Amino acid sequence: NFLAVASLKTTSKNRLHTMHRLLSILCVANSLVTVVHGLSIHSSNELNRRQVLKTASTSFLILAANTGMVFTSKPTVVLAYEADPDPLRESLYFVSRVQEATVQQERFVRKATDQQALKNKMKLTLLLIEKNYKLLDQINYCSAFLPSEHLVEATEAGNIAAEELQSAIDYVRSDLKSGPLDQKQKDYIIDALTATREYLFIFLDFVPQDKLEGARARIEEENKLNIEEFDGDEDAGVYNPVVLPWKNRQ
Repeated sequence: NFLAVASLKTTSKNRLHTMHRLLSILCVANSLVTVVHGLSIHSSNELNRRQVLKTASTSFLILAANTGMVFTSKPTVVLAYEADPDPLRESLYFVSRVQEATVQQERFVRKATDQQALKNKMKLTLLLIEKNYKLLDQINYCSAFLPSEHLVEATEAGNIAAEELQSAIDYVRSDLKSGPLDQKQKDYIIDALTATREYLFIFLDFVPQDKLEGARARIEEENKLNIEEFDGDEDAGVYNPVVLPWKNRQ
C-alpha cells in the first residue's frame, strides 16, 4: 500500500495544524490511502476546499513503506490554517482529535490480516499523531485548568492515556514484522488504542466543559463540511469517516 500526502509549503505553525488535519480524513481506495482534512487556502481567486483537494492531488509525497523511498511531484500548493484563538480550546481540540484517531486506527486493525500491510497503513498516521498532536504536551497544558481537588486523578489518567498511545505506536513500529496478523497482535494494539481513548475521557471529565464542547463542536463542523465537499466527488476517493467517540459514550 502507498500512503499519499499533499506536499505542503507552510510556516512551522501552519504546518503543525495542517498535518494534524491530514489525519482526520482517511480516503481508502484499494492500494492507495489518502489522508486529507480541513483544507483551506487564501488566494486571489478564492479556491474552495474541493478545488484545493484536486489541485493538491497533483503535488504529493508518496511514501513507499516497503522501500522507504519518497517521491515528490510539482507544483506545490500553499495551505493556510488559523488556530483557535482560545489556547485551552485549541489544546482540547488536539486531545479530541487523538480520540477520533484511535477509532480510525482501530478500524484498520480490525480489518487487517497481514502484519506488514497493517504496519504500512498505520505507521505514517501514527507518526503524525505523535509529532503533531503532542498528546502529553496537551495534557500538561490543560492540567493548569483543572480543579485542584481533581488534579492528581485527572493528570494520572491523562498520563496513562499518553503512555498507552505510545505503546501502540511502538508496537506497530517494532513488533509488526511479516506474515499473518494473529488475534493476539490485534488485541494488543486495539487494547492500547481503547485505553488511550477511555483514559482521555476520564481526563476530559475534569476540564472546563464549555471549552471542551466548543472544541468538539469545531471537529463536528469540520467533519460535516468535509462530508459535504467530498460526497459524490469522483476525484475525492472513498471518504469513510468514523463515528466520533463522544457520540457513542453513555
